[in-house]
Amino acid sequence: MCSSLASDDGFISLSRTLTQMLDAVVMGSAFVELTPTKMKVSLSEVGSFNLGVGGSAANISVALSRLGTNVGLISAVGNDDLGAYVLGALGSDRVNTSRVKRVTGSRTGLSLYSVDSRGTKTYHFYRFPGYSAPESTLSLKDLDRKYVSSAKALVLGEASVRQRPSRDLAEAAVRIAKSQGSLVLYDPNFRSSLWSNKDEAAEITRRFVSLASIVTPNAREALLITGRRSVESAIEDLMKLCGGVVAVKQADEGCTVGTQHEITRFPAFRIHAVDDTGAGDAFAAGLLAGMLRGLRTPDAAVLASAVAALKVSALGTAQAMPTLKAVKRFLHLKKVTIPML
Repeated sequence: MCSSLASDDGFISLSRTLTQMLDAVVMGSAFVELTPTKMKVSLSEVGSFNLGVGGSAANISVALSRLGTNVGLISAVGNDDLGAYVLGALGSDRVNTSRVKRVTGSRTGLSLYSVDSRGTKTYHFYRFPGYSAPESTLSLKDLDRKYVSSAKALVLGEASVRQRPSRDLAEAAVRIAKSQGSLVLYDPNFRSSLWSNKDEAAEITRRFVSLASIVTPNAREALLITGRRSVESAIEDLMKLCGGVVAVKQADEGCTVGTQHEITRFPAFRIHAVDDTGAGDAFAAGLLAGMLRGLRTPDAAVLASAVAALKVSALGTAQAMPTLKAVKRFLHLKKVTIPML
């Protein structure tokens, strides 16, 4: 289980210790995100932003760590001050970043968003090939088989499979995880604007769904992938592809979860929503954390819903992910008991 990537003796020792303890490895993007300090106004009226970490993989990593899961991240940042900031922030949340490479000559990606008076969210991504898209350099050369096989679960999303060579890395990592009997969670997090060929997007998405044991799309993604008109029928199709657990996120409506035995609807917790950015990442992390703790799938779904609800009640993305202690307190207030939690 020792690391194959090292720069000095101290790093080797730390990396080995962390790798041996990993419960999950997350693969995907990590960048800087600017969170608006004021909601329900246009971008030009926001006034100021808070600096934080963004990217679905980074968000899920932080959420898993705060839920008591030992997690490592496979990603890339620029060899610049923002990259150092991302690594420092993730490290402070006890995410193992020994496989987050710093790409010389590349800037770290940046995103910001705003939410207008109608509740419509607008994202602005500043990630340009050859300049500020370091994750696009990930390839099979960055595959550490021992690192992937050391974990009980592998998590990846659309950002990892959008293009080659990172898609080749993702597929190789999935096959290693499956050969070890590890869980594979695929969270589509689909950005149609970033695909030039929609047919290819659908084909690649279905391929990775078929390789996963847990799939966590939102309702729009589930219908898009399957071409169905209802969430329940979409779940049935997705389960035929993956043969595992399919949990469809439905925002205020809660979630619908399909297993080999049944399809069950779980209502959302009622909370005061402040910022729903990263709610899907929070849900995916909560579901996986629950399953890694040995919870029954329905209980893991309730845990995931609670994690997402707490995330939505706070401003920001990664920095707003709740701790396990906070989730337990929330469930107690809601008079919900989850055995083994």
